[in-house]
Amino acid sequence: LTKFTKLCEFPMLETGLFFLLSWSAFLSAEAAGLTGIVAVLFCGVTQAHYTYNNLSPDSKMRTKQLFEFMNFLAENVIFCYMGLALFTFQNHIFNPLFIFGAFVAVFVARACNIYPLSFLLNLGRKQKIPRNFQHMMMFSGLRGAIAFALAIQDTESQPKQMMFTTALLIVFFTVWVFGGGTTPMLTWLQIRLVI
Repeated sequence: LTKFTKLCEFPMLETGLFFLLSWSAFLSAEAAGLTGIVAVLFCGVTQAHYTYNNLSPDSKMRTKQLFEFMNFLAENVIFCYMGLALFTFQNHIFNPLFIFGAFVAVFVARACNIYPLSFLLNLGRKQKIPRNFQHMMMFSGLRGAIAFALAIQDTESQPKQMMFTTALLIVFFTVWVFGGGTTPMLTWLQIRLVI
């Protein structure tokens, strides 16, 4: 649509179609009983490589601003929703052993991804990923908004309520401790900040 038609003459329409096709990937996956989040992820990867590069300069600017704005809104909404869920959800089940086990599992799984994958990537790279960068990737990473969104979808049984409570606590812990500790950790690992 963006490459072989004259949509570039209508930047607003071009941006609208870009957005609607992204949204249709989510809706199609949900309608088929699949994970819409993963569909949007792969749609975004594909659009970043192909569709975005075929947009007109005006549409590129509009599309970038639209998605930055939506990112800002979504981030605020999800954290407000998490805060509300922490204090208004009636059926929290706190199992300290399960919560501790989940924390350990998250960190072990993260380490099992970061270090071996960095090693494999470094085999074929001239500019290697330094150890301090690997440690920073281990420390930072995603904060768990997707885990929260998946956990809150079904909280009918006690095990699912316990899973939801645990996911919520892990998200809050990583946001407060790791999110707040990002700048000191960068300094400690001697990673130069480029602003």
